[in-house]
Amino acid sequence: MLHSSTLYVGLDVHKDSIAVAYVANDHDADVLYLDPIDTRQCNIAQLVRTLQAIAKHLVFVYEACPSRYWPYRYLPPKNYVCWVVAPSWIPTKAGNHVNTDRRDAVHWRG
Repeated sequence: MLHSSTLYVGLDVHKDSIAVAYVANDHDADVLYLDPIDTRQCNIAQLVRTLQAIAKHLVFVYEACPSRYWPYRYLPPKNYVCWVVAPSWIPTKAGNHVNTDRRDAVHWRG
């Protein structure tokens, strides 16, 4: 178990599922990938409870898209930090055009 005070949670949000990865706010922390979850609010609430057992503060980060603002409407009213990042602000390597949910979720390192 990690015992960091802050946990950065990367979300790759789709219509039917959310890929989840998280990393502690430590210099040598490993990025850990969780199994994809459904997009229902009960699944998000279960994810939050699971991650709160690991760290006190949670910071959720995901890529902006017109149909994907519901996590931002759901998390901040419950006192969770949620950052929505513009796709143009996400650094990518040249020639890196393969879309993989796991890699996208892991990519959100705070």
